Amino acid sequence: MAGISIHYLPFNSKFTLPIPRPSISRSIKASVSSQPRKTRRRKQTQQQQHQLKTAEDDGSMASGTEKVLRLVFMEELMERARNADSKGVSQVIYDMIAAGLSPGPRSFHGFVVSHVLNRDNDGAMHALRRELSEGLRPLHETFLALVRLFGAKGLATRGLEILAAMEKLKYDIRQAWLVLVEELVRSNHLEDANKVFLKGAEGGLRATDEIYDLLIEQDCKVGDHSNALTIAYEMEAAGRMATTFHFNCLLSVQATCGIPEIAFATFENMEYGEDHMKPDTETYNWVIQAYTRAESYDR
Repeated sequence: MAGISIHYLPFNSKFTLPIPRPSISRSIKASVSSQPRKTRRRKQTQQQQHQLKTAEDDGSMASGTEKVLRLVFMEELMERARNADSKGVSQVIYDMIAAGLSPGPRSFHGFVVSHVLNRDNDGAMHALRRELSEGLRPLHETFLALVRLFGAKGLATRGLEILAAMEKLKYDIRQAWLVLVEELVRSNHLEDANKVFLKGAEGGLRATDEIYDLLIEQDCKVGDHSNALTIAYEMEAAGRMATTFHFNCLLSVQATCGIPEIAFATFENMEYGEDHMKPDTETYNWVIQAYTRAESYDR
């Protein structure tokens, strides 16, 4: 019989040993009892897989709900920020925390902007410090908003502090530097604008053509020939040569100094220079004025 071992005696015998029935019964019992165990294990595995799938579904649902809730809060927050409602923005942030959401850099950006629109530099800095205390990295736009505010209010030192903070966080400060310079000029803080510009230029920052033109023109309008000339040199060192426009700006100052020879030397440089710096009608007018005024001074 297959599957049953028969033990033979060590001598020839007509009789064989009886089949050990107990062992067969035990094997049958074992086979019968092993089937429910496999079934139970299969059911347990299926239950565990179902539980894991349910947990994943719950997690994705929770994540989706959180995203929707955060979006609702952010829309409300930004709306209040655009309306310069700093108290309203602060309340939305508290509501977010109460709902179990952590305000991020964009939330605090709205908080800072709401103060900037109110021209409240102290409130804006308080909002920034609060963001930093939360261990967050402020957005680049947040720093730009602060720099624009400080430049518009003539607070050059505060603006430079923001630039230093940006450098510490490994941000590119060129755009913020340009914004600070431009706002200082627009707010009639030309001396501070020159200092901030030269500080950045010495550090390797390159201005835009518009900023070079703006500073040279404004310096010449107030008779600051020294700074205008320094910025013109910085511009040429950065790879942009002075044009007829820049020389005419310098001539407008030289024409009033009472020494026409200086204006004439500038005129000669233009006349024998390249095409982009050739004299025009305005150039001749300034040279004529230089000699005319010098004669009136002599009288």
